[in-house]
Amino acid sequence: MDEREVTRIIVHCSDSPYGDARLIDKWHRERGFSKIGYHAVILNGVRRARYNRQFDGRIELGRDIDEVGAHVAGHNSNSLGVCLIGKPGHFTRAQIFTLLSYLKTYLAVYGLTPKDVYGHYEFDSNKTCPGFDMDKLRTLLVHLAYFYDQAAILGGAGGVNSR
Repeated sequence: MDEREVTRIIVHCSDSPYGDARLIDKWHRERGFSKIGYHAVILNGVRRARYNRQFDGRIELGRDIDEVGAHVAGHNSNSLGVCLIGKPGHFTRAQIFTLLSYLKTYLAVYGLTPKDVYGHYEFDSNKTCPGFDMDKLRTLLVHLAYFYDQAAILGGAGGVNSR
C-alpha cells in the first residue's frame, strides 16, 4: 500500500462518559461505517461502568494510520483522527498527557507543526468537540517541542541517556 500524505491531525471526543475503541467501532458500524473511523482512541479510565486507573490515559488503536479515516466529512483523505473518551471539555490529566505525546509523535512522523492540529469544531460549526480551546493545545505543543529539544541538547548528540 502506498503511504498516504497526512497534512493534519484532528482531535475529537466521544461525547460519552465511557468507552473504548471497541465500543466506538460498534457505534460506527451501526452507523454504516466499515469500521471505527478514528485512528486512535484515548481512554478516560471508564470503559463501561466503573473507573479503573489502569485504563486512564491508555491509547487504543483504531484504523491503521495508512488507511483513510472516517471522522470529518470532506477532510479524511489527508488527516489522522484521534478521539478522547469523554464529554466535551471533561478529560483527565492522563488523557491530555497521552494526547500531547501522540500529537508530538505524529507531528514528527509527518513533518507537521502544531498549526496542523485541529479540533473537529474547526471544520464543522455544529460541533463543539473536543470541547477545549485548540489554540491553547497548539501553544502547549510548541512549548513541549522546546522542552524536548532542550532535553536532547542535555544528552548530547546521542540524545538523553535513559540509564
